[in-house]
Amino acid sequence: MPKTSAKTTHPLAQAPLDELAAELERRKAALPKLLSRRDKLRSDLELVEAQIATLQGLDGGASSSGRRGSGRKAAKKTTTGKKTGRTAAGRGGAKKEPTLREKIAKVLGTDPMRPVEIARALVDDGLHHGSKSLQIQVSTTLAKFEEFSKVARGQWVNRSGRGR
Repeated sequence: MPKTSAKTTHPLAQAPLDELAAELERRKAALPKLLSRRDKLRSDLELVEAQIATLQGLDGGASSSGRRGSGRKAAKKTTTGKKTGRTAAGRGGAKKEPTLREKIAKVLGTDPMRPVEIARALVDDGLHHGSKSLQIQVSTTLAKFEEFSKVARGQWVNRSGRGR
C-alpha cells in the first residue's frame, strides 16, 4: 500500500503523496491565469467606477444608489452649496488647472479623431498623466458638450475650430 499523508478521513489526506504533489503543481500552474483574471476584473471595476463618477457628476453629484460611506472622500461644498469635489477657491487652489474639456479642445481640431486617439494625444502632449479610464472620460466629455460634434461612428471634431 502506498504511503499516505495522514490518518484522517478527508479524501485528500488519504491520497498518496505523489498524487498530492501533482495536484499542488496543477493548482500552482493555474495561478498566473487567476492573477490575470483578477487584474482584468479590477480594470473592469475601475472603468465602471469612472462611468458612475461621471454620471453622478452630470446630475450634480447626487448618488443614484443611495449608498453612504463607500470609502470615498466626501465632496466639498462650494460657495453655491453644490457638491462638486472642488473647493470654493477653484481646482487646485491658487493655480487653476484646465478642465478635461479645455484640454480636449486643445487637442481636437477639425480633423475627425476617435476618443482613444484623443486620449493618446492628451498624454503625448503632456496635458494628462494618463489613466485606465481616460478614454471613457474623454468619450463622456465629448458627448456632454455641444462644442464637440460626432461626424461618424466614433469620430469627433471640435465645432469651434480651436485646437490642432
